[in-house]
Amino acid sequence: MILLNLTTKICLSNLYQVFVMVIRSIYNKVPGVAILLIAGIFMQTLSNAGNDSSTFFLTGLRFHYGFIIAHTEAVEKVAHSNPLAIQADFSWHFISNKSYEFCNCYPRLGFSLYYWDYRNPEMLGQALNLLFFAEPFFNPHKKLSFSVRPGMGLAYLNNPYDEIKNPDNLSYSTRFAYALLINLSAYYKISNHFILNVTANYNHISNGGVKMPNKGLNYPSLALGLEYSFLPYHFQKRKEEADKSFTRKDQRIVALFLGFKGITEDDKLYFVKGIYGKYGWYTRRHSVFSSGLEFIIDGGEQQKVYLYKDLSNSAPYMLSATGGYQLLLGKFALTFDLGIYLYNTDRRTDLVYQRYGATFNLTKKIFTGINLKAYRHVADFFDVRFGFIL
Repeated sequence: MILLNLTTKICLSNLYQVFVMVIRSIYNKVPGVAILLIAGIFMQTLSNAGNDSSTFFLTGLRFHYGFIIAHTEAVEKVAHSNPLAIQADFSWHFISNKSYEFCNCYPRLGFSLYYWDYRNPEMLGQALNLLFFAEPFFNPHKKLSFSVRPGMGLAYLNNPYDEIKNPDNLSYSTRFAYALLINLSAYYKISNHFILNVTANYNHISNGGVKMPNKGLNYPSLALGLEYSFLPYHFQKRKEEADKSFTRKDQRIVALFLGFKGITEDDKLYFVKGIYGKYGWYTRRHSVFSSGLEFIIDGGEQQKVYLYKDLSNSAPYMLSATGGYQLLLGKFALTFDLGIYLYNTDRRTDLVYQRYGATFNLTKKIFTGINLKAYRHVADFFDVRFGFIL
């Protein structure tokens, strides 16, 4: 019996080690995995929205001029430049009744390719970005219309931090990173095919805490562009109607998440795992506000216990209250949450943090997703999650 128990423990230990090795190998490539997941969700959403929809296909170019925010003293040396970029857009603008009912607007889905020159070749170099976006439009039937565009994707950067060759670049230390975008745009229809646009953008890149240093780059930009619609670009004016099919209801969610984080300049990664629950209430058919609790066991903080003797042994354990918002787009959802610690003995971190994420419903009751936790401008870790809608 003793031999059987010992054999069982050895087998379980070996299986756990294999599991850790597999997860680590995947997570070392996590930007690529994340972008595949984002692309898959995007294509699924595009496919669902386009099943019986009429669409305009558009392509265009935009030219950016920006500046880098010195959000911390650590990036002060790289903040004295004005990045330039050229952006190529490819998008589908949906105009059917079903599409309008989907979000009470005419939505546009697409992807953008960017070439960024940070105009600081010694420290920051250049970047190639691929972002996917969902963009609701307001008053598209008029000559002048407006939109809000959130986007997320992947960035390739060619001059990361190096202890010897590039020690001043504390903004990014990996060649691949996550790219996030939020912008406000004004569109002016010149003709039935050409549309002029002016855009105020807020751009962010970070590796999600996989490797240090990772102070990130925050750089607003102003863009001027021109796009072309392959079909005559025309929208019907719609009367504002009450959403008769909407009935107020609640949402209950429980989910597990798993991620990794780096805490030093080497390639070592540490497990972060946790569980959270949310209670949400619909304000409209596609709009949900929520509150909840989140519990985290942070392996990175566990390692810090050995590095910083003044840390408590309970530092890896964190409990938070959260409040957030979800924008539901069919099976796809964009999420934003603010968390405040109820229990956290590591005073090196802020009391409040943010979470940015995307989820995809596998069934009516089961979902998966990706999420980024950050303290203001600095990413803490990236995770993959799996949950249940109760």
